[in-house]
Amino acid sequence: MHSLAQEIRGFSRANLRKQRTRVTTLTGRRIVETWRGACLHMEEEEEAAPGGGFVQDFSADLQVGVVKPWLLLGSQDAAHDLETMRKHKVT
Repeated sequence: MHSLAQEIRGFSRANLRKQRTRVTTLTGRRIVETWRGACLHMEEEEEAAPGGGFVQDFSADLQVGVVKPWLLLGSQDAAHDLETMRKHKVT
């Protein structure tokens, strides 16, 4: 079994998938962010989102990712939800 430190040392950027992040501003402007080498490249999309920007989501995000049996990853919503913490045996 590998330790977390060994996994971190064995990390390679070449194994990561290419990602594109689409950001919609309050005014409806759409910006696409991509990494090229070590630089973040941003380009604006031609058409703006109809009706303005994004809608704020006030619903609780209770999803928890299990990285290792002893290492969980989640939002502050999950950290404050007692049932979610019990479900994942967090003490």
